[in-house]
Amino acid sequence: MDEDNGNVAVAVGDTVRYAGTGSVGKVKRVMDRDHELWARVDGTGLWYDTAELEVLGDEFEVTEWNKELTLEELKKVEERKLDSLSHAQQILEVELCETGG
Repeated sequence: MDEDNGNVAVAVGDTVRYAGTGSVGKVKRVMDRDHELWARVDGTGLWYDTAELEVLGDEFEVTEWNKELTLEELKKVEERKLDSLSHAQQILEVELCETGG
């Protein structure tokens, strides 16, 4: 972890997973912008704040879109989806309570 800004040390070629969606890919580019470190991931072609990326071990193999997932992999995907939905529901409940609707 980078002590200065709290970001994860990410290098070109690292296999990473984005915590928000579970997207996985290899880092193609890294850039520092406005004191934040960003990484471009080939799986999505998008830039991610490295604080939101998990560097995966060398044993992790990027799965193809049409590859069948193991039961354990499917469980992890579903758990992440449920966590995201629960978080979104909590935000909506707070916003609804604050607006009186």
